[in-house]
Amino acid sequence: MHPIIKSLTPAQVGLVEQPLGQKIFLEGPTGSGKTTAAIARLLILLENGIPGGSILLVLPQRTLAIPYMDALHQPGLAAGGMVEVLTIGGLAQRMVDLFWPLVGEDAGFAHPDRPPTFLTLETAQYYMAHLVRPLREEGLFESVSIDPNRLYSQIIDNLNKAAVVGFDHTQIAEKLITAWGGKDPAQVHVYKDAQTCANAFRSYCLEHNLLDFSLQLEVFRKHLWGNPLVQEMLLRRYRHLVVDNLEEDTPVAHDILSDWLPEFESALLIFDRDAGYRRF
Repeated sequence: MHPIIKSLTPAQVGLVEQPLGQKIFLEGPTGSGKTTAAIARLLILLENGIPGGSILLVLPQRTLAIPYMDALHQPGLAAGGMVEVLTIGGLAQRMVDLFWPLVGEDAGFAHPDRPPTFLTLETAQYYMAHLVRPLREEGLFESVSIDPNRLYSQIIDNLNKAAVVGFDHTQIAEKLITAWGGKDPAQVHVYKDAQTCANAFRSYCLEHNLLDFSLQLEVFRKHLWGNPLVQEMLLRRYRHLVVDNLEEDTPVAHDILSDWLPEFESALLIFDRDAGYRRF
């Protein structure tokens, strides 16, 4: 028996010893040992000669990769490159950066011949403040009394939610009004003001080659994911997939993984039943 397997339960061993070419969906409650079994499965793949560089580990947040990274940095691990650890957002940024000459013009950027600038949450909020502050002075959000920085972050959050769910940013106000369901004209006006600011921010980004999270994901989904060159590169590089905390990821991430799944030689998808409900 492999030393990795000795400390596992029989159920975990049953997962780890599945044929290497299997595609497995693993579901169970939080804390039941799914990630532990997945780490053992990952190490078994490496021990059987599968290059680490051909394995893609996808998580909704990079912090969730800590137990995997601890295991992958232990001494004596088989050579063959490091396992790639990415979020779908991280994958989108990497592909946009790599294929920028291919996508800049089609995605509507004013200067596709110049390199893109990827915004962090902080720099996105800086540019949002730069645009929204004068609009507020003109009368937008006059009935809103929250802190301006919170206002800017909520507009950014609306853009991000549009991107991860997969609808156009120009539909933000429509979605907010429909979800709210109220009749107060002042509140409707607030949602329309938020739409005005989101539109202005997106136009500014396209004019200056700035990509916040929402635009990175949208460009990847609309202009790169279906591109044959991108598909060929991704399919050639990544042959084995591990996805943890699948229930926490976004609809767009699920769509991409669903499209991609048939192309992998093996896959392990891990799902927390009830998403850890009532477990802290």
